[in-house]
Amino acid sequence: MTRALLLLVCLLAAGAAVPAPSMAQALSRLDAVKAALDANPDVVRAREDIRALEGRITEVRADALPDVSFKLTGSRYRDPSFLNSSSFDDFPPELVESLVPIPTNLFDGSVELKQTIYSFKVGRALKVAKLARSLGDEESRRVRQQIALEAVRAYNALLQAMEYVRVNDGSLRQKEEHLASVRNRREAGVATELEVLRSEVDAENQRAQVTRAQGRVDLARATLNAVMLRPIDAPVAPTDTLETIGPLPASLEQALNDAIGTRPEVLSAKLNEQVREQVVGVEKAERLPIFDFTGNYGYAVREPENFFTNRFSKWTVAITATVPIFDGGRAKGRVVQALAEQAKATQDRLAAENQVRLQTADAFDRLAVAGRLLKAADLNIQQARRALEMTQANYKLGAAMLLDVTDAQAALTEAERVRVDALYEQADARATLRYAMGLAPIDGLPAAPATAPAPAPGVPPASGVPAASAISLHQHP
Repeated sequence: MTRALLLLVCLLAAGAAVPAPSMAQALSRLDAVKAALDANPDVVRAREDIRALEGRITEVRADALPDVSFKLTGSRYRDPSFLNSSSFDDFPPELVESLVPIPTNLFDGSVELKQTIYSFKVGRALKVAKLARSLGDEESRRVRQQIALEAVRAYNALLQAMEYVRVNDGSLRQKEEHLASVRNRREAGVATELEVLRSEVDAENQRAQVTRAQGRVDLARATLNAVMLRPIDAPVAPTDTLETIGPLPASLEQALNDAIGTRPEVLSAKLNEQVREQVVGVEKAERLPIFDFTGNYGYAVREPENFFTNRFSKWTVAITATVPIFDGGRAKGRVVQALAEQAKATQDRLAAENQVRLQTADAFDRLAVAGRLLKAADLNIQQARRALEMTQANYKLGAAMLLDVTDAQAALTEAERVRVDALYEQADARATLRYAMGLAPIDGLPAAPATAPAPAPGVPPASGVPAASAISLHQHP
């Protein structure tokens, strides 16, 4: 009884030690894209860039606002400098020796106000900062769309690999059924041993194809998990199919117009051109006058209790006009450089527009071709399936050879694989066309989240525009 109880406890403990199989997470295409956007480092980095640009705007705007500071100084000093005056040379020595410097305290407190009255530079610098912020938004949108496209493609690749497994499993079932039929005919004496061997080899080769297809599924699942920043072996159960529907442009001209009007790369290039135009104005303003106001009010006392007594108050008011006269051509050189950068930005915009037109036209043609291939693949499957049925029937009647059946099975498998490829190509071309047009690769994708309130260190360049260096031009010389 004790041994039986001990054995039961051991079995229960062993059962508890075996981990339960993890359930695969049901995942739609939209869920995969959202997960990738929430966790991808490039998306997070783009949000940090926008946050830094917000800080730059605040910094530039500060030049147009007053600068107020409070200064309090306390000191104790002894100054014998008056004893070194030559005026005491003719004085009696007794009188000179009686003049002894006495240490004393001095307390100084003041409030200073600085305000730029007018500057030809600050306004344009603020426009540069705001344009750079808009440019950062477009860069963030470009990154989000790029990551979304990668997630959609990884999801579709997993569906394609799973469809390959389904096709190969169906082909394996056909070959196993045919092998059973050949073995029955061998027992009946109407088939040779070589035919049985050929059928066994054919079925075994198909099992190898199934194993290879399953390996491709594991790789595609790992790729999708990597895009979503999840463990690569996390189980996933896709809920969507390769068949995708949704509105698309009716003509290539409409697609091109939408791409030029909404593609982040084109909008970034246009903003970059505007930034460079404003930078030219900023550099030209270096040679123009700047008018500043400075006010200072406070108290200078030897005894702290005399603070806030009008008798010891002091104040200063000044208006300063700084007029650059000659700087050796430094400002002129900067203007020339800014004009060159503006011309380069114009060429970058033209190049971006041409590249977007090319990508959009290619995606539009790919989608049209994929639709045609899919229709042809459906007809080929119907033909191959009917040919296989007829060949199998003829083989049972002795009117066809084993090689004919094998060829018919291979033709049906190949037709189904071609249809899977056509479905994947159509889904990929649709997502690519939406991306090329500046849209999200999938419907239902939410807009970019608002930037978080935490500060970010530094501003890296966005879309080739050195935003930080451009904005820093507002500083006074």
